[in-house]
Amino acid sequence: MSESRWPQWGSRPRSDDLRASDSDRDRTAEVLRDAAGEGRLSLEELEDRLEQTYSAKTYSELALVTADLPVEQEPSLGGKSTPSDVTRPGPSEITAFLSEQKVTGRWLVPRHVTARTFLGSVTLDLTQAALPHEVVLDVQVFLGELKLIVPDDIAVVMEPSPTILGERSNSSTAEYAPGTPVVRVRGPVMLGELKARPPKRRWFGKPRG
Repeated sequence: MSESRWPQWGSRPRSDDLRASDSDRDRTAEVLRDAAGEGRLSLEELEDRLEQTYSAKTYSELALVTADLPVEQEPSLGGKSTPSDVTRPGPSEITAFLSEQKVTGRWLVPRHVTARTFLGSVTLDLTQAALPHEVVLDVQVFLGELKLIVPDDIAVVMEPSPTILGERSNSSTAEYAPGTPVVRVRGPVMLGELKARPPKRRWFGKPRG
């Protein structure tokens, strides 16, 4: 019998572990039918993806079905995330020039992400992100900061790259092993900081930020 993946005390499951509902599957099917009507999918592709949709168990499985299609964002009600938030594709390029950029919440991480900071900061929070594939993160940090926040079940591998008068640190806790989602980080850091760390601990069920 396979080992069940239950969240530990004080933690919350990642979005790709959450179970999808019938309404989530119906909503995804509607996106597929609209895409076919616009000529983005052939009838054969529509049939195949509908079959995947109605057999999907989790949000990440639904996210993969529409990952290459434009999905309109629905507004959140009462401060709660909608299913569209869960399955939205994340950005493949982020640039912070004299600014601060953050990608948080529930999002599908692309296979290849480029993040640049020039006198700015970038935060990529994967705490609730869907990561059904290996991710390559290309960075360019110059006089700035790039922060990667990863939960305990995502491994971070920092590949050898130039570091000039800067700091590169990896305090993530997951070990790279077969079957473990992984983010490979590469790219230069000059007069800046590149850090990978786990989320801050919760007290009484509330995140500390």
